Amino acid sequence: MNRIGSDKRQPGGQGLGTTSRPATGARSIRTGSLLLLVLVVLVVALSMIVSFVEFVLKPDPAVRAGPMYVTLTLTTGAALLMLVMALNESFLPIMSREKAVNGQLVMWAMGITGVVTGLLTLGRAAGPIAWRFALGAIAFMFITRQNARLARARAAAPEASPAAPARQSAPRHRSRQRRGGRKR
Repeated sequence: MNRIGSDKRQPGGQGLGTTSRPATGARSIRTGSLLLLVLVVLVVALSMIVSFVEFVLKPDPAVRAGPMYVTLTLTTGAALLMLVMALNESFLPIMSREKAVNGQLVMWAMGITGVVTGLLTLGRAAGPIAWRFALGAIAFMFITRQNARLARARAAAPEASPAAPARQSAPRHRSRQRRGGRKR
């Protein structure tokens, strides 16, 4: 029984398709998704700035001003720091890894403190601020997860790149075994 085409293989693992197209597509998807996530963080930061400026220029008499200033200051500062951290994690590496970790710690501390302070002292008046910060935080977490995944892939890549073909090109010295029986 002769199977047509079963023994016709391309040499060196070359098939009909090329491998550069999927890599290029994956790279453009990654870049596009990172851009969208950074834009979400940017919109959150801008909306926090607008809310802060509006409340400073024209305070709402129904809301206690002291806790609202504290809430807006902490969450706006955290949102701006989140924008800087998102840019650092995605397109514009401006900080070392240690400074980025410290910046993220400060960002989370400010943001969570601002949201908790607002929700405990102001209640429903701080709800939109908490939701905006939560939306930015979710986008930021996706950015950091994607960056961590890419860092792991980059760390694993040098092991399989130029050094591997040089090792494989050396001839292997193994004794041969006949097809149907034991080695004698």
